[in-house]
Amino acid sequence: KQNKMKKRLYFAILAVVALLFACNRENELVDTDGNVYETVRVGTQTWMSQDLRVTHSPDGSALREFRPGLEEPSYLAYGGKTLYNAMAAQYGAGSGDGLVRGLCPKGWHLPSRDEWQVLSDYVTAHPELWGTSGTVSRALASQQWPSAENPTALNQTGFSAMPTGYLISYPRHTEILDYEENINRRWVERGSTYYWSATHNEHYPLTPPAPNDSIVIPGTPGWGGWLGNDSFQVHSYIFLLNINQDPPRISSLPDVHYCAIRCVKD
Repeated sequence: KQNKMKKRLYFAILAVVALLFACNRENELVDTDGNVYETVRVGTQTWMSQDLRVTHSPDGSALREFRPGLEEPSYLAYGGKTLYNAMAAQYGAGSGDGLVRGLCPKGWHLPSRDEWQVLSDYVTAHPELWGTSGTVSRALASQQWPSAENPTALNQTGFSAMPTGYLISYPRHTEILDYEENINRRWVERGSTYYWSATHNEHYPLTPPAPNDSIVIPGTPGWGGWLGNDSFQVHSYIFLLNINQDPPRISSLPDVHYCAIRCVKD
């Protein structure tokens, strides 16, 4: 009788362990490549608390790897970061439910400009989340942020943003021939985080010059400067965070540039 009791207890424990394991598996966030991500709830939203690092689209097709000026869905894995152009971030845009899944796992999507604003506004309205850091940006930044003077005061939200910067995807005038050799210098503001949104900036492209005006194409001799052709490219909004600037800002970049991705739950 005692052995029967032990067996029942043993199988009961196994059943509980199996149930817990099943629940954990159900709550895991896994991308197309099998990478597993941690998540965090901030207000009414549930976010990935790590940057996306998938290299295949949800349909299993491989993304192109970076090369200067590539205007199709592509990524760049470099220096421990994985950045994407907006064409990859917004892969399959225009889904019937109004959400842009992009490269996100099933049940998750690329946040819109408004969803990024909801995140910032929620943390702004709840100073108890700032901790001793005293700012919204620091409440969202990882304790591993390299330039932080007091890391333990950061990341009270658990969002864990890391400074990825963004990559200029085509060469400027003097860098045309040695662009790939100098790719490390093409990262801009690596003390900041830039995350893509699913929302295009309708102010771009601006009206191009008249046909008889000179337009220099990116990647050709004579190209240079932030104005010029940047103004005639499609832009998407980005969420920009820096621990020395508060609050985080909504800005925009040309779709051919490369930024990080965070997904938000449907």
